[in-house]
Amino acid sequence: MYHLKVLTPEEVIFEGEVSALIAPGSMGYLGVLSNHAPLVTSLKKGFLIITDKNKAKHYYEVSGGFLEVSHNEAFLLADSVQESAPVNIGGGI
Repeated sequence: MYHLKVLTPEEVIFEGEVSALIAPGSMGYLGVLSNHAPLVTSLKKGFLIITDKNKAKHYYEVSGGFLEVSHNEAFLLADSVQESAPVNIGGGI
């Protein structure tokens, strides 16, 4: 598990312990699990899939932004994030 915080300039969209995150990195979708190597990347428009500590999945559409991962903490900042219907982006974690 690691701590994830998803933010826009106006509000906190999601905050909590998660087991996985799939995000639309600038070079393609990427997965983040516990103990991930430090990472800072820009994000493109796409979908987030968050798997929380209870294995429930949360789906969001993101406008783009930035993701930072370090020491079992991840921060995602985007201009806009909206809840989404479930999506399948292939692969998956």
